[in-house]
Amino acid sequence: MAEESAPRVIPELFASRMPGPSVVALGTFDGVHRGHQALVGEVRRRAEARDARAVVVTFDPPPRLVLRPDPDYRMLSSLAERVELLRRHGADEVLLLPFDLTVAQMSAEEFVAELVGRLAMVELVGGPDLALGHRRQGTPEVLREIGRRRGFEVVLLEPVAQGGRPVRSGQVRERLRAGDVVAATELLGHPPTLEGEVVHGDHLGRKLGFPTANLAIDPLRLLPPDGVYAARVLDPARPGAMSIGTRPAVGGSDRRVEVHLLDFDGDLYGRTLRVELVDWLHEQRKYDSLDDLIAGIGRDVEEVRQRVRA
Repeated sequence: MAEESAPRVIPELFASRMPGPSVVALGTFDGVHRGHQALVGEVRRRAEARDARAVVVTFDPPPRLVLRPDPDYRMLSSLAERVELLRRHGADEVLLLPFDLTVAQMSAEEFVAELVGRLAMVELVGGPDLALGHRRQGTPEVLREIGRRRGFEVVLLEPVAQGGRPVRSGQVRERLRAGDVVAATELLGHPPTLEGEVVHGDHLGRKLGFPTANLAIDPLRLLPPDGVYAARVLDPARPGAMSIGTRPAVGGSDRRVEVHLLDFDGDLYGRTLRVELVDWLHEQRKYDSLDDLIAGIGRDVEEVRQRVRA
C-alpha cells in the first residue's frame, strides 16, 4: 500500500490513475457515522483479501446541494474531517470528486468506466440504495450487468440500524438540531464536532476572568441550538465550556460560537480549533448582575471539569 498522504491533500478522482486492483466505495459520507464506518470497514476487509487498495471516493460539494439546493441544508463535518475519519476507519486512499452538473449528467456506464480505468476497480461496495449516474439510473441490477462486462463485482451491505432505524446522516442532523448531543454521538460513533478559525471578538471574556476563543464557523456547518455545552478542544487538548448564541447575558445580538479552554493561557488567534461536543448543559441565560454572571460561568466551568477529560 502507498504511504498515507496528508489528510488535507486529496487527489481528484478524474486527475488520478492508480495501480490496482482497488475495492471502492463512494458517497458524501457526511459525519462518517456508524453506517459509513461499517461500509469502509468492509471495503478494507475485502481489499485485504484481494491484496488490493481500499479506496473511498467522496463528493464535495454534496450532490444534493448541486441538484436540489436547500438553503436550510447543513453539513456535519468538513472535508478535512471526513478524510481523517475515513482513513481512520480503513481507507488507504480518499479521493475527491468535485461534484457539478457535468458529473451529474454522466451515465452510469460512463461513471463506472472512470472507476475501472482510473482505479482498476474489482469490487464496488455500497448499501442497498446504491445508485450511480444520471438520474440515479445505475441501480444495483444495472451496475451488476456493467460489472459482468467490465470485470468488477457489486457488493451490497445491509444498513447499520440503531433503535430500529437505519443510521443515516439525516438522523444525526435531527438529533443535533434538537440539541441531543449524546444521541448524536451514539449514532455517529464519535462526538459531533465544530471547527473554525479563532478570530477577535470583544475580549469581554478575558475581562471577566474567562477568556474565550471566538470561532469563525463555516456557514454550511450545522450548529446545535443556542446554549452552553460541555466540550473537548482537541489541540491544545483541553476541556472546554462552549457557548452558542447571541449572549443575552452581555446584551449581545449576533450569534457567536465561543469556547473557554480550561486551564489554558495562550494566543490562539489565527489557528483553527476543532471542538468535540460532549453534552448540553443549559440554555443561554441573562443574569441580574456582573457578579451573578461571573458566578454562573464559574459553575459552568466546574460542571465541564467534572464531565470532560481532555
